[in-house]
Amino acid sequence: MRSIVRAAFVAAVALVAAVTLASAVTAPAEPEGFWNGPVNAPVPHTIKGGKLVHTQALAALLKRKNAVVIDVSNAPHRPENLPASTTWLPLPHRAIPGAVWIPGAGLGEPPPNLDEYFRERLAKATGNDLGKPLVLYCHQQCWLSWNGAKRAIQYGYRNVYWYPEGIEGWRKAKLPTTVVQPEGAP
Repeated sequence: MRSIVRAAFVAAVALVAAVTLASAVTAPAEPEGFWNGPVNAPVPHTIKGGKLVHTQALAALLKRKNAVVIDVSNAPHRPENLPASTTWLPLPHRAIPGAVWIPGAGLGEPPPNLDEYFRERLAKATGNDLGKPLVLYCHQQCWLSWNGAKRAIQYGYRNVYWYPEGIEGWRKAKLPTTVVQPEGAP
């Protein structure tokens, strides 16, 4: 019986090691600057100056701290090939409750007016407190939230959390969502 348990344990350890190695191989290295490549691609497992937070830890953080949550997902755009006479109704944007949705703020090179708006909106949301917990997210395997978190760190925020699992991870855990409207540069 002990040999069966030991064999099962060894197999489980090997499986965990293989999965860990596979995920380490597929995750790119953290770039020095902002990411300007494909938005929907594997993301690194690190963010210099910030902290990764995963679903259950994020839920706990939001319960015990007054964190500011920022969604930097892109806004949907009317399909180019859709005839002008056709009504287009984008799906409602589901977000983590309390999130501020600022589309475009996660671009590698946002337009200057959007960059300034993002800086001002973070200052307003945090009460100009650079130490206030700030959580940035978008979707799984999406660089927008990594760029948004990196930008917040660059602005001087010292308590930045990056949630790489995105809204899909939040919803998979069956946590509540709410519909939000986008904010953006004037």
